[in-house]
Amino acid sequence: MDAWRPFRTKNAVWYRWRLNGAAAYVRRDRDAWQVAFQTALLRDRSEGFGGPDADAPPPGDLPVARAWGDGDSAFLHPYLSPTPYVLRAAEGLRLAPGRQCRVAADLPPLLKLELAQGKALAEESPFSMPRTFCGPDTMSGEICHSLPMDSAGPDSAAAQAPSAFVRCDILVRNNTGAVLDASRIIVRPEPLSVYLHQGRLVTDTLELDYAEADCEPRAAKSSSRHYHLVSAGVRYSAGESFARRSMGIIKDIASI
Repeated sequence: MDAWRPFRTKNAVWYRWRLNGAAAYVRRDRDAWQVAFQTALLRDRSEGFGGPDADAPPPGDLPVARAWGDGDSAFLHPYLSPTPYVLRAAEGLRLAPGRQCRVAADLPPLLKLELAQGKALAEESPFSMPRTFCGPDTMSGEICHSLPMDSAGPDSAAAQAPSAFVRCDILVRNNTGAVLDASRIIVRPEPLSVYLHQGRLVTDTLELDYAEADCEPRAAKSSSRHYHLVSAGVRYSAGESFARRSMGIIKDIASI
């Protein structure tokens, strides 16, 4: 079975998703549902991914949420956290004027266990992520998730392997007249949609154009029919653009 698509459950059977060190469980007893999540620290991420496995061992001592819902089809729905992600570059990024580069990150999603008609039974963040404070000063900053950038290219085996993480490719362009040095990049997830492509969760490509006075972020959405939409990003009106919500991004990076 595909881990991210609806499936028909059998009565009184535990199902389990293996989520790279975390896990999700569900069991249906007619219209009564039981759901449990095993969470993990981000640093304890492992290679095991798959499911939903039928006749899985019960969740043991994990807290079990109970809910009621009609039907026998369920699915695990991944979506991005509303809290911004701050990506750390191990060796920093250094771009000459007029140059560009691609970086990437595996973003831990939030998960909802939903019935096929859209009713959410339970939701959880399967990975505990470290937090960081990011902003031009201590008065106007915000709390963000702290994640490492991935040095593997978009075509590497690691980048294409199915996992519980959402692959985010980022294109950085230096349109300034000076060398751009950055050790962190802010990813604001609101406009990014999540897709399923060849068994892998991916986002729209995030394009960051650095100019003299500001950084203009854009979500380059995929229109390919081979990308199955899982969670839609937010569309901003002309008066509330993604770029305007990210006005401090150059200050955030320059201040590190």
